[in-house]
Amino acid sequence: MSEITVTRRPHVADQVPALASVIAPPLLGALTPLLTPGLAALTAAAAVGGSAAFATHYAGRIPDHVLAATGLRDVLDAQRATLLGSSLLTSMAAVPGAFLGPAYADALMAGVLDPVSMSGLVSAAWWSAWGALTYKLRPALAARKVRVRVPTTDAGAPAGPGPGALFKVWADHISGESGAHPGQHLVGVNDSGEMWEGIIEAPQGKPVNVSAESVGSAYRVPAACVSFTPGHHPGEQYVTVHRTPPAELDPNTMEGLWARLVRPKVMPGTHLKDAQIDPATGGWVAWVVADDDVPAVPVPDRKQLVGALHSSMTLVDYQPHASNPRRGKIRIMEKNPLEDGVPFPGPQVLEPSNGGYIAIGRSVSGRVARLQLFDPILGAQHVFIAGVTGSGKGGVVQIVALAAHLAGMAIIYADPKGSSNPDVETMAAYSATGTDAIRALRASYALLQARVAESARLGRKNFKATADCPWVMTIVDETHMITDPATEEGKEAVFILDKIAALGRNLGMTLLIVNQAVNADKIGGSTALRMNVIQGGALVMLRTDSAQSNLVTVDGFEGIDPGAIPAAWSAEDEHLVWSDDIPINDPARTYGLGYVGSPGEPVQMMRTWILESAAPHIRHAHITWPKDWPGWDDRHDIAEIPVNADDGSTPAARPGRGSGEYAPPLTAAFKAQPAEPSADAAVLCVLDDAVGLEVTKDDIRTLTGLNEKTLSNTLTALVKTGTIDRIKPGVYRKNH
Repeated sequence: MSEITVTRRPHVADQVPALASVIAPPLLGALTPLLTPGLAALTAAAAVGGSAAFATHYAGRIPDHVLAATGLRDVLDAQRATLLGSSLLTSMAAVPGAFLGPAYADALMAGVLDPVSMSGLVSAAWWSAWGALTYKLRPALAARKVRVRVPTTDAGAPAGPGPGALFKVWADHISGESGAHPGQHLVGVNDSGEMWEGIIEAPQGKPVNVSAESVGSAYRVPAACVSFTPGHHPGEQYVTVHRTPPAELDPNTMEGLWARLVRPKVMPGTHLKDAQIDPATGGWVAWVVADDDVPAVPVPDRKQLVGALHSSMTLVDYQPHASNPRRGKIRIMEKNPLEDGVPFPGPQVLEPSNGGYIAIGRSVSGRVARLQLFDPILGAQHVFIAGVTGSGKGGVVQIVALAAHLAGMAIIYADPKGSSNPDVETMAAYSATGTDAIRALRASYALLQARVAESARLGRKNFKATADCPWVMTIVDETHMITDPATEEGKEAVFILDKIAALGRNLGMTLLIVNQAVNADKIGGSTALRMNVIQGGALVMLRTDSAQSNLVTVDGFEGIDPGAIPAAWSAEDEHLVWSDDIPINDPARTYGLGYVGSPGEPVQMMRTWILESAAPHIRHAHITWPKDWPGWDDRHDIAEIPVNADDGSTPAARPGRGSGEYAPPLTAAFKAQPAEPSADAAVLCVLDDAVGLEVTKDDIRTLTGLNEKTLSNTLTALVKTGTIDRIKPGVYRKNH
């Protein structure tokens, strides 16, 4: 065997308690008598308590889980004797000193100068014990030169497990004169079988520059199996070598699949953690975690993610973490558990929680998919349901309406198509279909105006539902048909829906928008309506146009492509050459498959309950209407009178007809032309309609018509005066 001289430097975790053990006895012994009586007694008590604790540890009486919780178990075990000795010396100095005063401290600290006296003998014994303690701790206190024996083996012998073979290979191929990195020696090896760790020390004045490729070549392992950790100085480095590749290098593991297929191009700077079999799907589930040098997990393009994993859209689900930007959750399924459908369990699942949440289906994780209809404190919560024909949008409407009906909400239903959902029409306190659908909106607007006036009269800040003043849900099916801006009724509908969306929350009025897409041009061009409903409420996104993903800024919907949701669960691959002899399969459709987002709820792939008809569950004797509205008896007459969308005039009462009637709108010839609003007023008008919500600069520009320079100057001035808040670049909000 040969020997090499290396410098061993203590680790900080060993050095700090060792320094404390050496310094504490003389320091506390000298200072304790000088403290106030109360503080001196407290110091003495702490010294005695420490002695008792270290004595208990020395005797092995402290439970393992307590030691593990400290995070210093190795240090406590390695220095158990010296920690006990130090605590006893400290107690011997501090306890009598707290009660006998400086005279005792002087005798103990300086009595060794008079060795023939009793105090001198005690002092000499105390300092001797302290010196022995310090000598024993010297390896943990300072660096020292040591000789390390490097085992030698026969030339050409394979490097087996154990330090001897590891040193031999290192000396022959790395640190030797003909090695890849001469003079950079391996010391302090710890071999655990599947992996080994060691310390690399370079000659003084030179940094460690050993490469993973050199180590991998020497020990015949992939370079990816070699990792380095900085030491206490550039001339020291820790090396870890795995004899078997870790999970991320094994192509048969989920980690390996991710590292090879997804990490390079789709989600760089990420790795998987806690990958495991998912009993709900028969596939895999794991956390997607950002690397240490990456601030957040990147938002994946779902199509690229699915393609990289060589899977299909219905068998991969990615869910961003609700509060931690450095995490997400990935599922790769053998079979989607939602494929067989989720039968409606019964009306009991629709009972709202204390927070106003209802379950509309089930997600791939087995968790119920929920959305919020109302908040006991914030008020009514709006809902937007988007999906093309055949995606299951009517089924969602039926489930949400049934939940509202069973919860005692009053339903006002507008269906311009005329035959979208007869069961919802049955539940409604007031409904209007076909070309008469605008009447339902007029009735809803009259109720809104009545509640605005009543709220102002009572000084009511938060809405509290009662039997006489219930929650109200206004359902607008196929909204694009009733909000055509080319018609007067379309403009009127947009005006009414904007007002309900902006004011309805505090008045207990939920707005349920049902449409094929979320584009502003599909709801009368009103981005404020879309923003108020989606950002301030719940969104159910079924199969629809891919462009919709760029219009939704709700957390959790990042990267979701609703156009990529297939119309059918599975279909045989198309044949290269077509023949009439090939049978045509009719696969089950993905009816009700999509995503739901609601405040406080994770956005996951889900499927709504399959409910063919709500008719058996309707309680005809308990259909609720808004008894607080004095104009309810005149609702049919009120619904005949168009709302003046130019001035938003409130209903006018006609003699003998009760309140709630509308005065006919003025003709264009008699309307006074309003003055052109200032830029400040135009911006504040938009933000007033969205108080508490975040509005993008692009939306403000669209709604105000201001040019870029004027809008930028106006926003800057309003932010400086504190009138509005700039949440982040390009996003603004007014809080009151």
